[in-house]
Formats: sequence, C-alpha cells, structure tokens
Amino acid sequence: MTTQKIGYLEFRYGANPKRRTANVGDSIQSIAVRRLLKRLGVDDANMVGIDRDSLRNYDGAPVKLIMNGCFHEGCFPLSPQIEPVFFGFNAESESVVADNKALFRKHQPIGCRDNATKRLFDKHRIAAFVTGCATLTLDRREHAVEGGKPVIAFGAGSGVLQQKLLENIPKPILERARLIYQREPVSEIPLSDASVAKMDDLAQSYLDIYKNEASIVVTPLLHVASPCIAMGIPVVLARRDRDDRFTAIDRLLPVYTPAEFSSIDWQVRTLNVEELKAAMVNVARQLLQDAPPAQSDLDVLATRYGAPPLLQPPHVSSPGWRLRKLFGRR
Repeated sequence: MTTQKIGYLEFRYGANPKRRTANVGDSIQSIAVRRLLKRLGVDDANMVGIDRDSLRNYDGAPVKLIMNGCFHEGCFPLSPQIEPVFFGFNAESESVVADNKALFRKHQPIGCRDNATKRLFDKHRIAAFVTGCATLTLDRREHAVEGGKPVIAFGAGSGVLQQKLLENIPKPILERARLIYQREPVSEIPLSDASVAKMDDLAQSYLDIYKNEASIVVTPLLHVASPCIAMGIPVVLARRDRDDRFTAIDRLLPVYTPAEFSSIDWQVRTLNVEELKAAMVNVARQLLQDAPPAQSDLDVLATRYGAPPLLQPPHVSSPGWRLRKLFGRR
C-alpha cells in the first residue's frame, strides 16, 4: 500500500514504574493492529512499534501511527514525527480531549473505541465516530472446535474473576474449564525489547488457545471478549461492574454484572460480525490513505454500535478533505 513507515503501539508501562504485571490484552491489541496492517498491504519492514507511554519522546523516522487503545494525559503532546491515525481511540479522562483540542480538530473525525469516548468529543464539538476495538478485526476461525473445552480468562483490578460468577457457571462447564490469567509478572519497567517480544509470544499463545481449543469463553476482559467475538467463538462477558470502556461491545453482546449472573444464557452462540469487521477494515484503510471514511462504512459502524451520527462543529480550524467531505465546506 505504501512505503511510508506505519506505526503500531507497544506497551512498555514506563508511565507507571511501580507496576508489577503486564497486561496480555495490550499485546493482543498490538498483534491485532499488525495483522490489520498486513491485510492493508503494509510490509513488516515498514511497520514500527512505538511505546504508548513515550509518544512525546519519539524521535525516529516520520510515521503514521494507529492510535488504538487507552490514552492518558502523559501521552501528549505527540512527537512532531508522529502523524496520528485515530482508530479505536479511548480517552482515559475528559482532560485528554479538553487539553488537546487543536490536535483532535486537526485530525477529525476521530475514530473512537467506545461510545463514551465519542460523547466526550461531541461535548467538545469535535467530530467523532465509533470504530470499536481493533481486536475485533482479527480473522474468524475457519471451523468450530470439535471436542473443545470451555475457557475462563480473567485479569486484575476490574477484570478479576468474581466468586458469584463461579457459583453460577454450570457444573459441566466449570469442571472442564481451562483457566487463563491474562496478567504476567514482570521484573523490569519499562519493558525491554526482549520483554515486549516475550509478551507478544504469550499473547499469541493465548490467542491460539482461544481459536483452536475454546468451545466457549467466559471472561470479564474486553481484550478477551473482543478478539474471541472476531474469531467466531461463543463469549459470555461477565464482570463486577460496567464501565465506559464497554460502551461499544455492549451493543454486540450482553455485559452481565453480579445482579444478573443467575440469569446468564449459557447457550450462547457465535456472533456474525463480518460486515462490521469489513467496515472497520475499510475505514482503517481510508484513514491511512488520508481519504474520508465512506458513508456506507460509517453507517454500518453507527448501526452496530448504536452511535449517534457525526457531529458538525460550529467552527473548525482545519481545511482539507475531512471538513470538505464531512461538512460540505468549500
């Protein structure tokens, strides 16, 4: 597609030196974006991994960077060597949007990971739409697993495995289930190149388990549920609470909380998200090519994620295709 350097995010956690574990879900995001870029014709030699927590310090070759995942205040201002491509973007706080309006207005419309982030951009009169999580672009597995096992995948913090959930999982599922803890102890922060590679290998091994062995996946984690939906695996998403990060995936399947654990439908089926996935891939291609997202693709995204349409700001500072195409300006 291009010989320009295209960036994907790595997660080295230098913004939190007291951290003791790495989130395997972050590495799954990195893998998903690299596979998306390959689908779009980007060679491995033209892909560049850039640390999410060191974006302001990047001093390598000019790069278009896929800005997917959760971003905090310390990620900004971006290095002048980075041209952001906002696809699957989540703002950790409103201040991320409020303090960087000029950047976002220059690159609008912003492709958001969830409806809550889109609402923040709507509030600040910045055009945005919902793409969902980049992990939803992973390929669907070709065949259902014969004789597969249930998999229960969990993490830390809000991703802990709830005792009440265990009490409500049917005994035949619970007795045969394989447990996966999507956190990995680390001895160094920020992660070294070797540690990033190790986390990628671990993430790939978990994706292989989900794809090749899982008959059903039970999880509280976004970056288990989303890639498993993409791969055509039945998913039960059950966690201790709802939060803003789940305000797109909850349009695709139920998000159960403790009050609803006793009413979980355990006869869950796979979801067909291929039309949605195709729209996501198309939009990613269009954004990387500096082209406007096609209205037909935006319509698919808005319908599946229940998102309101793009907002027309009363005033925007950037000329170019985004404003001419989206808002009819000449």
